[in-house]
Amino acid sequence: MIEQQKTEVVLEYEVQHADLVDAVRLILRKRKSGFVYRLPFVLTVALLGVALILLQARSGRLDFFSFFLPLYAVLLYFLPHLSASRLLKANAHQGRLRLTVDEEGLRMVGAQADLRTTWRNYGSYAENDRVFVLRSPDRAGRCANVLVKRGAADPAEIDRLRTLIGHHLPKV
Repeated sequence: MIEQQKTEVVLEYEVQHADLVDAVRLILRKRKSGFVYRLPFVLTVALLGVALILLQARSGRLDFFSFFLPLYAVLLYFLPHLSASRLLKANAHQGRLRLTVDEEGLRMVGAQADLRTTWRNYGSYAENDRVFVLRSPDRAGRCANVLVKRGAADPAEIDRLRTLIGHHLPKV
């Protein structure tokens, strides 16, 4: 008798701010314009803005643009945190989530919803140490579903989940 391999992975967790910050960072960095959100670019913009302010201050003529660059850098740096806060507030009513991932797709059960999506709902995935992000099939991958790794019962489940997702979606 051949033993059938278990293909279902279950994650249970309550979404936290840090999970969503990591997810938003992944989504932003995987876009074509993703370099804009990387720390070296943000620091370069901030330093350029400060240098411009100092040069203009020496000449006695300050304009709006010189103040815009450092403010823009601060916005770029904090954008994932701001987005994560809004996402957390919008989804807090779901409470503890139970996600079941199998060969057919994903099922998410929360306090207010029971949602089932197939793999065709997603176009690709990205991963970091904390989360998997299943991205929508549009070019930018703007819409996503976040799978939090700490929700797995044991570390071997993460490897099985990675294999299952990789079987259905390309990694970006």
